[in-house]
Amino acid sequence: MTKTIGTIISVGLIISALILGQFFYKAQHKSDVVKVVGFASMEYPSDILKWQVQLGVQVDQNNLNSGYMTLSKSVDSFKSILHESGLDPNNLKVRSPYSFATYSQSGIINGYSIEQNLVYTLQDTLQFKIIEELDFNPLTFYNKGIMLRSSNIEYYISELPQIKHNIIAEATKDAKIRAMKVAESSSGKVGKIISARVGVFQITEPLSTEVASYGIYSTSSKQKQISVTVSTEYELK
Repeated sequence: MTKTIGTIISVGLIISALILGQFFYKAQHKSDVVKVVGFASMEYPSDILKWQVQLGVQVDQNNLNSGYMTLSKSVDSFKSILHESGLDPNNLKVRSPYSFATYSQSGIINGYSIEQNLVYTLQDTLQFKIIEELDFNPLTFYNKGIMLRSSNIEYYISELPQIKHNIIAEATKDAKIRAMKVAESSSGKVGKIISARVGVFQITEPLSTEVASYGIYSTSSKQKQISVTVSTEYELK
């Protein structure tokens, strides 16, 4: 009986030693890695322009119908200006108009504000300047009786998914170069990649230092700087 118990204890110790040895091997093996962060940043021009315009009229409470008619004429005049400027009015999307009451200081309805949003999308970069000049010269519309409440231009890149792939590849290359520099300092060599994690993209205007943990997509700049980091882990030989 005593011999049996001794045998069981011995086997248990052997198994424990094997498990512990494997643990230390993995821990030691895990330390033979290098963690580096690669970075890549490139500039690209936008090839899509989105122009958002809000038209509006103010009427008293008895002239709501005439206000809608005035706004409808303003939309027609807006299309005419586009056509006269060499732009295709068919690229214009006209949203449904809406109205809301305005109040006097005593809380009584004294009229209505009627607004309508227009969106013009353009993919001909040669015509971007036409839109930009119209945006910078609101008198062109005021002289035609069109009341602009707001005007805003946004710029986008159509091939952004492919561009992101290219920048990730460049950031990964940069990470490997960094890993090789680290390995050289310890007389080692870089082996296979163990893991890689892509960070968020920062799409800003050129020379910007703005970053955000959730990423940025600035649409105000025609020329864009696209940056990304790749956190990698390489095996060291």
